[in-house]
Amino acid sequence: MLKIVSVFLLPLLWLTAGAQVQSRTITPKNQGSVITVGEAPEFTFYVLDKASAARFGLVKGSQSIWLSALKSVCKSEGKGLKYTLTGTFLEKGKLAIEVLPLYQTDGVIMRVNGENLPDSLSLFWAFGAACGKTQQEVQPGLNPADCKNNVFVVERSGVILYYPKGGLHDFSVFYTMFPIETSAVLSDAHKQNSPLDLFHSGHKTDAQILSGMFPIKNGQNYYCSFYKPASNYDVNYYRLPGVFEETKAGKPQDH
Repeated sequence: MLKIVSVFLLPLLWLTAGAQVQSRTITPKNQGSVITVGEAPEFTFYVLDKASAARFGLVKGSQSIWLSALKSVCKSEGKGLKYTLTGTFLEKGKLAIEVLPLYQTDGVIMRVNGENLPDSLSLFWAFGAACGKTQQEVQPGLNPADCKNNVFVVERSGVILYYPKGGLHDFSVFYTMFPIETSAVLSDAHKQNSPLDLFHSGHKTDAQILSGMFPIKNGQNYYCSFYKPASNYDVNYYRLPGVFEETKAGKPQDH
């Protein structure tokens, strides 16, 4: 079960961050939707409006780093992308992240695995910045102006993000799912110098974001999925490995 370090009913949330340059796109299911991505794994989901953004880092003991600070090689593979990340933070190790667009709905599924990783390594994530505006109206990334009235609800290994579509009482929904070992907190998005600065920053701020991390070990696969809810894509974490393999093989099934 997804563990919440700070336990309380989530209020209306704000988020801020320095947006990274996005240089690639993934085409999701529906016409007009687009997912912008960086040369390191950083995503913004326009489906059709801006439904969220996600950013990733690594934590090792008392040290942490954003993935954008590592050496990243990004290659197209079919309709998706594969990132290979190396650098001194990983010592002699290598991290591979594969990202595929879902067939059933607007969104992606990603698989993370590593080789020769240092001990006590965790993958960090930050998620939010949904505003209901189009790609022409707002920039990609975790921007503070896009985060007003975001509401996060955590259920088991997933997070439901409610965000304003039009009026104050007109909300849309976006989902994400992480490994069950994930710990999640509300954090002060003004403090994003490093993943640990964000994770330990506290929730007493006008710019809250949901952030978390989960441990990763050599030779094991870990999965995440970001998506618009759909009747033919109703999954739990244990089904993500099968969904990934079906999607990669081009033989998706309804779930």
